[in-house]
Amino acid sequence: MCGFFWQDMKRSFMNAGFLIGMAAVTVLLLAAAVMGAPLDRTRSSYYILFNVFGASGFCPFAAVFPVLAYATNFCEEYQSGYFRMIFARMSPVRFGITRILTVALSGGVMLAVPVAVACAVAYTFGVPGVPQGSDEGMLDGIIILTYVLKYGDWYIAVGKTMLGFLFGCVWALMGFMFAVWIPNRYVALIAPFVLYESMWIGLDGIIWLNPIRLLRGDDVGSYPLAAAVECVYLLAVSALILAGLVRRYRNG
Repeated sequence: MCGFFWQDMKRSFMNAGFLIGMAAVTVLLLAAAVMGAPLDRTRSSYYILFNVFGASGFCPFAAVFPVLAYATNFCEEYQSGYFRMIFARMSPVRFGITRILTVALSGGVMLAVPVAVACAVAYTFGVPGVPQGSDEGMLDGIIILTYVLKYGDWYIAVGKTMLGFLFGCVWALMGFMFAVWIPNRYVALIAPFVLYESMWIGLDGIIWLNPIRLLRGDDVGSYPLAAAVECVYLLAVSALILAGLVRRYRNG
């Protein structure tokens, strides 16, 4: 079990999909940071961050990237019959828990690293703290101002990185869930994006359930609440994955 876990973990990170996805997200976020403001410490760090998350074009397509890493691997295992060999060595629940961990971690890291890099750029080349000068008042009425005054800039950087990680975990598992129930690679790649867009539009009036709002965290009004809802989504998707694997096991 332990050996399979570490082998699966290695495969979940050492693949072209993971590297391409993380590189694409990094380019999108950094391009918005570089092109959206002069990086000479004349603008607020939060002006740069607003460009990163609002003008990069990343958030509307964010669910596309976590799926690229390892979420669809079960499709190949199913179509080749290899999944039967796996189930002969371990129960579908043990396999499911292992694969859930590896898929979630690869998807989470894929988004967390670029978000952390973007935050580092914002705080290095922008002016941290409460915005002053031409940016004065830009945080009025936003939870970020409360966090900066109460905890400091680190709380925003860590909070956004954690929300990026949890978002990546959830939507990588969404791809895995579709792969288990409908073992077609194209379905597993496209269906999470369709679901994400549908939830974004359908839950527009329920901010604390809206996936794009949870990724940003600011609109929810609480980073801990946004993280908690992401964890609920994560548990719900994991339960569906395990149910699907048990079904595959029983049906042979």
